[in-house]
Amino acid sequence: MLIHTDKKAYVVFSLWLRIFHWTMVLSVTALFWTGLYIGDPGFAAITGNPEPTFAIDGWFSMETMRRIHFIAGVILTCSFIFRFAGALWNRGDRLLPKFRQKRYWYGLKETTLHYLMIPQKHEHHWLRNSLARTAYMMVYVMFFFEILTGFTMYSMVDPNGILGTLFAPVVTLFGGEYKVHIIHHYIAWGFLFFTIVHVYMAFREDVMEESGEVSAMVSGMKYYAHDPIDIEDLNGKRRRGERIDKPSGTTYRPSDPNDPRERELQDND
Repeated sequence: MLIHTDKKAYVVFSLWLRIFHWTMVLSVTALFWTGLYIGDPGFAAITGNPEPTFAIDGWFSMETMRRIHFIAGVILTCSFIFRFAGALWNRGDRLLPKFRQKRYWYGLKETTLHYLMIPQKHEHHWLRNSLARTAYMMVYVMFFFEILTGFTMYSMVDPNGILGTLFAPVVTLFGGEYKVHIIHHYIAWGFLFFTIVHVYMAFREDVMEESGEVSAMVSGMKYYAHDPIDIEDLNGKRRRGERIDKPSGTTYRPSDPNDPRERELQDND
């Protein structure tokens, strides 16, 4: 465990956001593995039963896997809705990319060069850099379509039922039930790819920058030697984003405007 004796602590992730994160991790894991099983049970040829739903009884029956998949999907959907509800009153939970600001594009370039190990004139500290904000926004879009296509497929069990009628326009929009399945399938693999990159980046940042990136999703705190340049994005309600100067406990103070790093960023705003 890293000891951040020479750095300042910032409350970055709210309890609400951390609960969403780990609920999402568990539900997506359950969804991915049960989804693989549903897509290719792999036991029909062994049992000789052409109907995979009843080929194996117990936990590994198709019926049980579909039930687990559906329950995990409902949990993910609820956490997804509550995630956006929490962002309504937690300003720090709304770290979205600001495409209209030059700082965003400057940060995107700087972060890309940083991950490519290319030295730069000034290294800036971000609570959430432009690349991460863009990636998370794309993930939320993926969540929306994965949930939409998932419930659409579930509704097709009874096309004439309430859900079948409700989601019928989605089938029409995507050009048929088969294409809905394909979209759902590819987005699921997209989540796997994102997870691999996300875990690698988190551990890389934690080891190289010693910012507490990995433990932050448990404690909510990250550590920096300098004030992050996007700290104003957290200075909302619930005293979020305050700097904790140990042991004095004083809170965040604006960065020095004469700092060359600040002047460089102001030129890019």
